[in-house]
Amino acid sequence: MDNLSKAKEEVTRFCEQIEGWFQGNERITAIGILANFSSAFRMISPDGSRRNMADLEAWLPQVFGRFPRMRVTLKNIQGHATDYHVLLTYTEVQDNGEGVNTRHSSAVFIRDGDRMLWLDLWERS
Repeated sequence: MDNLSKAKEEVTRFCEQIEGWFQGNERITAIGILANFSSAFRMISPDGSRRNMADLEAWLPQVFGRFPRMRVTLKNIQGHATDYHVLLTYTEVQDNGEGVNTRHSSAVFIRDGDRMLWLDLWERS
């Protein structure tokens, strides 16, 4: 599978995992969610705050089971790939049954063997 397809597959996998985590699905683990994240991961949240891998690891336990009716949908996944990295843009729609949160995201992935790892993520509302 080419790098672009791997990165798109990883975004889809992550959204499925985080949806289950928000719902409280006990078969999903934090380690599984973060399996394809670089230790150098960084992100900019919609509010402009900057986060890193340690922040993401600390945040996950706080939201486990918090949104039992959560549905996460991806739209408009587009990207560009080289032999070593991928840039994706996509729209993520989170519906928790009480409201909808739409995030427009740009993500950079780096190749690690056969995997594409999350390196940078910028989310905008």
